[in-house]
Amino acid sequence: MWREAQFQNALLYLENIDVLHSHEHAIAYQYLLSTLADYQGSAILAGVPPWIPASTEALGIVTVPFTIPDVTQRRLCWQNYLTSTDISLEDSELNALVDCFRLTPDQIANAVATAINTAHWQSQVKSKLQNPNLADLFAAARAQSGHHLTGLARKIEPKYQLNDIILPEEQKTQLREICNQAKYRSIVLEKWGFDCHLSLGKGLNVLFLGQPGTGKTMAAEAIAQELQLDLYKIDLSQIVSKYIGETDKNLDRIFTAAASSNAILLFDEADAIFGKRSEVKDARDRYANIEIGYLLQKMEEYEGIAILTTNLSNNIDDAFLRRLSFIIPFPFPKEAERYQIWQNIFPDKTPRRADLNLEFMARTLEIAGGNIRNIALAAAFLAAAEGEEIGMPHLIRATRREYQKMGKLFMTESLGKYGNL
Repeated sequence: MWREAQFQNALLYLENIDVLHSHEHAIAYQYLLSTLADYQGSAILAGVPPWIPASTEALGIVTVPFTIPDVTQRRLCWQNYLTSTDISLEDSELNALVDCFRLTPDQIANAVATAINTAHWQSQVKSKLQNPNLADLFAAARAQSGHHLTGLARKIEPKYQLNDIILPEEQKTQLREICNQAKYRSIVLEKWGFDCHLSLGKGLNVLFLGQPGTGKTMAAEAIAQELQLDLYKIDLSQIVSKYIGETDKNLDRIFTAAASSNAILLFDEADAIFGKRSEVKDARDRYANIEIGYLLQKMEEYEGIAILTTNLSNNIDDAFLRRLSFIIPFPFPKEAERYQIWQNIFPDKTPRRADLNLEFMARTLEIAGGNIRNIALAAAFLAAAEGEEIGMPHLIRATRREYQKMGKLFMTESLGKYGNL
């Protein structure tokens, strides 16, 4: 191959050079380096990581980086592929695709082709030919990335929207601001020039504080739904390791995979890994502090969206708090908010008795939204088993079970006329 290319004065192109970096291909890698040193022609080596030759010989390799296209280039790619297939979008719709997904030209081409095939498949089912809509394009764009996160995190299918969140208006406003920062990121950073002034901290790191069941994970799903991005929940039990250095490796795998995922990372109960650095008393303390420092570095370098949830805000290291774009407390719901949750918790198709007193339940039971959901679901099963519509007896029985789970005393006297149920 080398001899023939040199005789024909041809340009030699070697693809997927990364496979030679492994230990089992060490001999082939050394042969490649020695051949390159003697080769008199021109050769192009293509790979993903930067080229670091393990050789003392002067190979004279010129590194040419191919980075993810910026917003202007991505917009041109989307326009070219969409125009060539007779698909037209409004400027706002095109901007949404460009802003949400940092894709390569090949990925954009594949996304458009996938959206077209999806629309054609649906046309066969409906017996009516149709072009792909914006939802098809978003789904196809999501399908182009996130594959590397599949084995490292659990994908959550968002089921909630921002309007489903029952929170004080201040918190709901901040959730909308998070979405706006994600939507208009390319305008502020690239078009308006802030990118040149920021070497780190270009991502969107958010902290949700609140007791269990107050809606933190639900809000993360609503943000993913609003932005039409995939949501991956990071299993901290698989990241934190008792062995020195293993936690750093696991974190590096997560953030490396997330860099090209175009997805939202959800670190649930984040105080387990984002805890305060302690006074160094032994080697374990020193390495634990190194792990936290390494995590701080990876968070600053990450340019995507990361949502952290915790029940204990005092356990979060101050260095993390300084690197967060938003810190949103999720308060325990008051009576009016609990009543809204009770009203929204039952699907429209759920059969309910006319005397179902949800106002009484909201006033009497000082519990979080997660507990209300559990009670409503348990009451539904009780009613289904008896072949009846959901009524107050089912809610009271389900409430008693929920209080037993929580380890709280269920005061029958507080139920008034429903106490004998």
